[in-house]
Parts: sequence; C-alpha cells; structure tokens
Amino acid sequence: MLLIFNFDNSNVAEKIALLEERLGIKIPDAYSDFLKKYNGGYTPKTSFDINGESSNIRYFYGFEEQDEYCDFSQLMQDDSFTSAIENGYLQIAEDSFGNYIVIGTSELNYGKIYFYDHEIDSYHYLCPDFKDFISQIESDKYAPRSIEERIQARKERTGDAEVRDSLIKLWQAEIDKYANLKQEKVEL
Repeated sequence: MLLIFNFDNSNVAEKIALLEERLGIKIPDAYSDFLKKYNGGYTPKTSFDINGESSNIRYFYGFEEQDEYCDFSQLMQDDSFTSAIENGYLQIAEDSFGNYIVIGTSELNYGKIYFYDHEIDSYHYLCPDFKDFISQIESDKYAPRSIEERIQARKERTGDAEVRDSLIKLWQAEIDKYANLKQEKVEL
C-alpha cells in the first residue's frame, strides 16, 4: 500500500495537457488520474521489490512550485529528463540515490513501468502499468521524530548526545516540512 503526502492538485488537468503538448507525448491514463488526484508528493518510508529491482521512493513528481526537487518544471531543465523523453520514457518518481521510476510513452513501451539506474544508464522493466506498480509499493506510516527524540537516539546509539547546530537545522527543516501535511493511502 502506497502512502503519500500529496501536493496541491489545483488545475492539474490543464498542466497535464500543457506538458503533453510541450513534450509531444500522451501520458497514460492511470498515471494521469494519479496526478489529477494527488499531483505527486512525498513518500517517506516507501519501498518496492519488483522483478529483481528493489529501492525506495522519496517522492513522485508534481506540478508548480512544489519542493524544487519534486517539480516537473525543474526536472524538465535537467539533461536526464530530455534523454528520457527522447528514449520514450517520462520520469515519474525518484529514489534516494538519484535513480528514477519512469513510465513508457512510446508505442513500444506505452504505460509500462521501468527503473532507470543512472549509474549504468540502464532501464529495467518492473511491471505492465502504473496501477500494478502502485499495488506493489509498500509504505509505512511516517511521523518525523522530534529533535529531542533524535538526540536521545543518537546518545543511545553512540554514547554521544552532542549535536552540531547544522544537524539540528536539518532535522528542524524535516519536521517543518511535514508539520502541516497529511499522509494518505493512494487509491486509484
């Protein structure tokens, strides 16, 4: 079961149409429905093990002024995006290592889901469509730990409770990021 902290889905149908026109592709219906309902989102504690490939998923891409790393408009400026489109794939999600989950957009691979390993520049088939992919993803409920809980865990693990201010700022940024978001089950 996939759990997601989704993005604002205002005007997503229009944004999908613009993206399709700009790229000269047709986004598969199941993925388009997902975007219309959730507009991508954060997916902490989410992983998959499908067809010999296993990884996590940090987020699904969305439209307009989301976190810059999750925004299609930012992604489109990357050379990897252009290369993927030229090869008949649309990047839809990213793992912690900078690899992508892509969906086929060409006649030969339309709607199929692949894992793109950026280190070896290789696409690996995962499953026949987006709904099948979503059904095989596993997410755990996520609630960021407080700074005090993190310091205590560090002390228990290492015996040292001293933490640099820069690390506390990173932890606080994560806490703030999820403070007003609601995690929900993806249903298509």
